[in-house]
This record gives sequence, C-alpha cells and structure tokens, in this order.
Amino acid sequence: MNAMPAMQHFAGLWRHGRWRPGVQLAGAVALAWIVSVALRLPESFWAVMSVLIVMRPSAGSTLDAGWDRVRGTAAGALCGLAGVYLHHHGAPVLPVTLAVVMLLAFAGAAVPGLRSAPVAALIILSAGGIPGHSALQVALLRMAQIGIGVGVALAVSTVMSEYHAGVRFDEGCAALLRGIARRMAAATRPADAERERVDTGTRAALGRLAVLAGSADLEARWWRRGTAAGNARTYRDRARLAARIFQDAVVLDRVFRLEKGDEAPDSFRHDAARAAARAIAAMADALEGKGAPPDTAEQLERCAQASRGTPSNAMLAAPLNLLLDDLRLFRHTLQPARHSPSGAG
Repeated sequence: MNAMPAMQHFAGLWRHGRWRPGVQLAGAVALAWIVSVALRLPESFWAVMSVLIVMRPSAGSTLDAGWDRVRGTAAGALCGLAGVYLHHHGAPVLPVTLAVVMLLAFAGAAVPGLRSAPVAALIILSAGGIPGHSALQVALLRMAQIGIGVGVALAVSTVMSEYHAGVRFDEGCAALLRGIARRMAAATRPADAERERVDTGTRAALGRLAVLAGSADLEARWWRRGTAAGNARTYRDRARLAARIFQDAVVLDRVFRLEKGDEAPDSFRHDAARAAARAIAAMADALEGKGAPPDTAEQLERCAQASRGTPSNAMLAAPLNLLLDDLRLFRHTLQPARHSPSGAG
C-alpha cells in the first residue's frame, strides 16, 4: 500500500511525457562512457561528469553551458600548466597551487564562463594520480574527455530535445503580449493590489523570457550558418522589446488613472486602450505565425495623432507614440524569421 503513491507518481511522469529529460540524461551518460572506453581514455568518467554538468533540456542551453565549460577548462588547464612549469623551476608547490586556484576562483566569480577554470587548474596541479602521464598529457586528456562529454550532450539534446528554445520563446512571448492586451482592453481597471500582483508576475515572466532568448539565439546561430550577423540577437531583441511594450502599457494605465481616477474612461481614452490592445494582440498572432506582421497599427496611430491636438488628452500622446514605435521595432524582428526555419531548432 505504501508503494502505491510512488508508483502513481512515476506513472504520471510517464503519461505526461516528463520522463524525457531523465531518459535523455541517462542515454547521454551511457554514450559518453562508451565513447571514452572505446577510445581507451584513462578515467572515462570525466566525460560522464561533463555530461552531468552541461546537459540541459534544449540544445541551445546545452551549447551555452558546454561552451562555458570548455573555455573555462581551457583557461584553467593553461594556468595549471603554468603552475607546473613554476614547480619544475623550484617554486614552492603549495603557495603556487593556492595562488593559481585563488586567482581563477576570483576570475570565475567575476566572469561566469570561467567557473570551471579553478577546478581544471587544481586537477592539473595535483595530477600525480595518473602513472606514466605528464602534466601536459593530463591536461590534454582532460580537454579531450570534456570535449567528448560536451559533444555527446549536445548531440543527444539535439536529437531528443524536450523543447526547442526558439519555439518555446515565441509561445511564451505571445502569451505574455496577449495578457497585456487583455488587461488594456478590460472595461474596468483592477484594484491596486491585484494590478501589482499581475505586474510582478509579468516581470518574472519577462526575466524567464530573457534567459530563454539567449538559448534561442544560440540555437539559431548553430543551425542557420547563413544567418546574417545582424540577426544574431533576434530573440534577445524581442525579449527587450516585449519588456518595453509592457512598460508602455503600465505608463498608459497610469495616465488613464491619473486623468480619470476610478471613473470609467471617456470615449477617446476607451478607443485608445482598445486600439493599443488590438495592436499588441495582432503582434502576438504574428509571433505565433497566425498572420503576417501588421505593417502599421492604423487605429493606434490615429489615436496617437489625435491626442496631440487635444489638450485634455495631451498626456496620452507620449505613451501612445512610444508604444507604436516599440510595436514597429518588434515587427522588424519578425520579418527575418518568416524567411527561414522556425525559431531555433
């Protein structure tokens, strides 16, 4: 009877497809070990360790972590070899080892890509555990094993990816834009506490999108060798513009409240809110491929122009024009994607 909840839990994981990351990681571990053994490398589990460190659900995030590990290990190996050189020329072992590791630890804290450097240097500086191998040979072996682990992790995550970062980013960004559009089109404004709760959740979602955008851009560069250099930050640009659109919407909401308090907005303000909501929702549709990116948000542009000549609505002119500009910039990030395979993977 006590085993039933655990069995139901594992059955649920299998039924909902949540088994994939575990199978993906286990398969990568086995493959890395087999490759290392086939090449007769000593201490084959170093390749396995690299898989465990860099493996992520998507190819882009795996590539990001793998590149950080490779460059960090290379830097650590070079510094470790420099320390071995000093040892051979009479420098005291313990002070040199501590100095190198402490220096790399400081650099790793300042530069995230070098976090693995102090570990690699320490391994090489204390590499007496492999008989018959010099410090240089140990460094090269470590680099080869790490390269095997990273390569296997990238290959397995590409073939068995739980998701493609670009597609997932576009879905999440579209959902966020639609949420903003719904709130702008709402007939009544929420209470302050509810508005603050929603805004906090939106900011957290924007933070997650910013992280996912980095993986999506990596996948795009990896698979689209012909992508123009100017498009190398497409997803990060979308994440940045989505954050600006959110801020534009917040400013518009504050202007509506400043002008009318808790009263219902007048006809012009109501039209402006609806036009902004429709323009943002249309951009979300275009992001998901449900329509071509709108060339202009005509009604929103008319509202922005009309607000300039109306003293009672003059405060709306700036936020409406800012929103219009950001939507146009967002549209430009969608155009290259229409001519190449989707998102990222």
